[in-house]
Amino acid sequence: MGISADSPESHRKFIEKHKLLNITLLSDTDKSVIKKYNTKHWLLPVSKRVYIIVDSTGNIIFRKDTGFSLLENQTATLISEIERNLR
Repeated sequence: MGISADSPESHRKFIEKHKLLNITLLSDTDKSVIKKYNTKHWLLPVSKRVYIIVDSTGNIIFRKDTGFSLLENQTATLISEIERNLR
């Protein structure tokens, strides 16, 4: 799932525009999640692209800050990290 400070309406339009299926985009309009996981850009009034995997106890088991870029091989990388941490 993805999360940003954009509104739910903005997320709906983005999903429709790009014909995305099976994706959940959450709205963090009060920026509480952005603050909790320290993803705010240091200069710009936006959040950075940060990939975070949190385990069932709330511990961060993977964090990769890519600035504004996509994580290379993102699906394979994230699945690999989840599987590695399940052992």
